[in-house]
Amino acid sequence: MRKATATIPVTVIGGFLGAGKTTFVNHLLAGGGPRTAVLVNDFGEINVDASLIQGHDGTTMTLTNGCICCSIGTSFIETMCQVLDAEVPFERIVIEASGVGDPWKIAEIALIEPTLRLDRVIVLADASRIAALIDDARVGATVRGQFERCDVVLLNKTDLVDAAACAAARAAVLALRPGVRIIDTAPGSLPTLASLDAPANASAFRADSPAASDHGATFRSFAYRRDGAFDRTRIAGAVAALPPELLRLKGSCRLDGETSPQVFQMVEGVWSLVPADPPGDADGIVLVGVGTADLPEPAVLDAILDRALVVGVAA
Repeated sequence: MRKATATIPVTVIGGFLGAGKTTFVNHLLAGGGPRTAVLVNDFGEINVDASLIQGHDGTTMTLTNGCICCSIGTSFIETMCQVLDAEVPFERIVIEASGVGDPWKIAEIALIEPTLRLDRVIVLADASRIAALIDDARVGATVRGQFERCDVVLLNKTDLVDAAACAAARAAVLALRPGVRIIDTAPGSLPTLASLDAPANASAFRADSPAASDHGATFRSFAYRRDGAFDRTRIAGAVAALPPELLRLKGSCRLDGETSPQVFQMVEGVWSLVPADPPGDADGIVLVGVGTADLPEPAVLDAILDRALVVGVAA
């Protein structure tokens, strides 16, 4: 990585699948501020107002406010080097960790790279699910690990729960990290980075930090791609038939008779389908998901989703 005359602050955003990380990233990109590079796991999920987009080449989106959004490809280090080698230096770097990843493992890069300065690690928690996820036998260890060294917790989606449930979610997080700063948020009331003025505790870093967890042994990915379109009336039945081991499924799809693509989202069986914004071009069906290690083989999942395809469209 290049040498710099001043260090660049790095913010790492973590949180389990469906916690709202991408919505938060969209919020940060739209808010302007310092010239920022945002590194994300799935570039296709970022939904930025078309008026802010100056151009993009499939891996990097350039915005009119001087910010960029880069897709983390096969190599996180390679993507980071490209950002640090930019002709016009960035004033801030924001990195979205994988929904099943450990945000601290990314934060460690900022602690050992002299051109970077760890600003903070932010973890988002879904107020409606976090208490159950922490105790879940399948994913609990991963969820708990994401809070171990975070500086701020955004208790998100508080608009979906009552006061008692919100208090229970807060208590569950505090039981893991007593005294950690918790901010109640909802999609319409997300904070800016400037408002999160408590810096990271870099002394939490230890040279003997344990090796990264083997998430490949705990979770399995799934991808579903078809050239056809879904029949809207059959989607609900297909989704209901998906196994509970499939924790998250999202992407874009076409609906029969509609020209604009739709954005599909599912978290543990709860799903939504809304028009893409901006509309773009309909180009078939591309869904990606994450499940537990005992997720059925892709062919089984393919067959379930194929039930929602328009009759006569080849799978």
